[in-house]
Amino acid sequence: MDKMLEKFEGSILGLSIGDALGMPTEWFTKEEIAEKYGLIDNFVDPKNKFNGILKAGQYTDDTDQTIAILNSFDVRGFNNDIFIKELINWYNNNPVGMGPTSTKAIEKLIDGDTTGCDSRTCGSSMRVGPLGLFYFGEYDKLKEITIKATKLTHNNDEAIAGALSIAFFVAESVNNVKSEKSIKRCAKFIEDVSYDFSEKILLINDLNSANEAYELFDTGLPAIECVPSAIATFLRTDTFKDGMISCVNAGGDTDSMGSMYGAIAGAYYGVLNIPEIWIAGLQNKDLLVDLSKKLYKLRFKK
Repeated sequence: MDKMLEKFEGSILGLSIGDALGMPTEWFTKEEIAEKYGLIDNFVDPKNKFNGILKAGQYTDDTDQTIAILNSFDVRGFNNDIFIKELINWYNNNPVGMGPTSTKAIEKLIDGDTTGCDSRTCGSSMRVGPLGLFYFGEYDKLKEITIKATKLTHNNDEAIAGALSIAFFVAESVNNVKSEKSIKRCAKFIEDVSYDFSEKILLINDLNSANEAYELFDTGLPAIECVPSAIATFLRTDTFKDGMISCVNAGGDTDSMGSMYGAIAGAYYGVLNIPEIWIAGLQNKDLLVDLSKKLYKLRFKK
């Protein structure tokens, strides 16, 4: 398989695997996860709010909104107008796990209002992986596109900085970059959007483990918590599997943490380094592979 195709498939599947692995633990504390499940290292039926709604290996709105982004590319690149239509179509088809910010923002889009909501949450950060894949090496364009796509739902400096941070690290991973220099470059990339967020990113340099990141930043819904934690997990673990297990057992917004980590780590390690059992048990894996290939062909004109 072409190395770039491995990265595109790895990132998209990685994002969705993180969503599905983190779905059963969402909003439980680290201690509650251990009590109810032991260690999550494979898909399990949920005992949280998704009990009776979703099953092992199924994903949530993190993947659904990523699919909406994937469906919004044409021969010219990402198209915000198509994305608006995709979000509205998703809203109209009884989505599972849609957050209050996305609900309100999409209702505004239905009314023709594209100003989004002033929300600090990570609802855009969790879905921007494909933008980092497509615009890797074109950082000015990546920034412009990510900001526009984020503002449709999350028109808030911290939410935008979080989305930019994830997109940046996905782009770095496509280029096989995993280093302390990336932390400083990411902070510079976002400092004009949110200086406070850029300072948080710089703190990753001082950490020795993913668990230290969870203690320092927390793992809740605000982008300024879970985004630095997901990035630190990537930088402070050595395999896709180890980082993912760390994320989905951390407590808090585990499906979004898993999604963001999976998008970055999948782009870095590639699909061949994702456990086969996770790929085999994932909902709609064939669709996700097809969408990855479509994005790859658009990006490289194949």
